[in-house]
Amino acid sequence: MGDRAMEGSLLYVSRSLATPADVLDIVEMSRSRNARLQVTGALVASRSRFAQILEGPRAGVDALMDSIRRDSRHAGVEVLLYDDIAQRRFADWTLAYSGASVFIDGLIATLTERVPSQPHPADVRRLVRGIEELARARL
Repeated sequence: MGDRAMEGSLLYVSRSLATPADVLDIVEMSRSRNARLQVTGALVASRSRFAQILEGPRAGVDALMDSIRRDSRHAGVEVLLYDDIAQRRFADWTLAYSGASVFIDGLIATLTERVPSQPHPADVRRLVRGIEELARARL
C-alpha cells in the first residue's frame, strides 16, 4: 500500500441558507482551508441547495465535514457517499466551483426527497457525473 494513508471521497448534499455573498465567502475560505488539509473537490451551489464532493485524507475530509455540519449556512446536511479511493477525480482543484445548475438541483431533489430515504446508487452516480462535468466546463 505504500506510505500514503487511504484517501476517501465524500459526497454530501444540503439545503442552502446562504446568500450569494455567503457562497463566494465559502468558496474563498474553502480553497485555502482545503489546500491546508490536502483536500480537493468540487462544489455546486444553487439558490436552495449545495452538493459537494470532497477528496483526500480521511482526517481532512472528516474535519471539513464537522465544520460544514456546524455552519449555519447549511441545513439538512446528508452524506450520500463516503468511499475509499485510489485516485482523485478533482486532483487539480482545491475547490472547483460551479454556481447554480437546474440539472444538479433536480438531481439533489431526487436524492433528498426520496422515500424510503436511502438514495438509489444510480442517482448518486448521476449526481457525481454531473458535478464532474460542471467542474470540467469551468477549466
